[in-house]
Amino acid sequence: MPVYRTLLPQQRHRYPGHLLRLERKDRYARFAGTVSDAVIERHCATLDWGRTTVVGAFHQGELRGAVELCTDRLIWPHEAELAVSVETPFQGQGVGTALVRRALTIARNRGIARVHMLALGDNRRIRRLARRFGGALELNGGELAVAIGLPPPNQFSLALEAFEAGAGAVGAVLDQWQGGVVGQAA
Repeated sequence: MPVYRTLLPQQRHRYPGHLLRLERKDRYARFAGTVSDAVIERHCATLDWGRTTVVGAFHQGELRGAVELCTDRLIWPHEAELAVSVETPFQGQGVGTALVRRALTIARNRGIARVHMLALGDNRRIRRLARRFGGALELNGGELAVAIGLPPPNQFSLALEAFEAGAGAVGAVLDQWQGGVVGQAA
């Protein structure tokens, strides 16, 4: 079972490895086209961690899924963009759903009223995620635009984020410990 937690800026070195491990079809879906390793490395190196939150799904200490939540208060004062990626062995297990739900809670608690996702029109996983979270879908040519409206934060959403942050920290310690014990037993 994955451990979910927000990456800290000093952990940014973990993100490119996950994106580089994506299979060709998953990389194509995540970036809406074919991208080289150099493009992924440049994308990760130039992330503005003041505007971007990355929530990760970790399995045995390794980042296996991630959601990137990007805001820009000057351009979109109450809107954000979201992109999700999950490595093939972890797909179909609710990892993407858990990542998106956590990112939507974080966005909501920062006063974001609408989150956007862009995907290729044939991306069924994004369509399912959009419907699950009440997103409006618009197909324009071969591109799918999703908009998910968010209510204002409340005590429950703030408590949920705090609880999940604490659970993620504890889970990270346990995940590392179990990985070490398993590694020593082998």
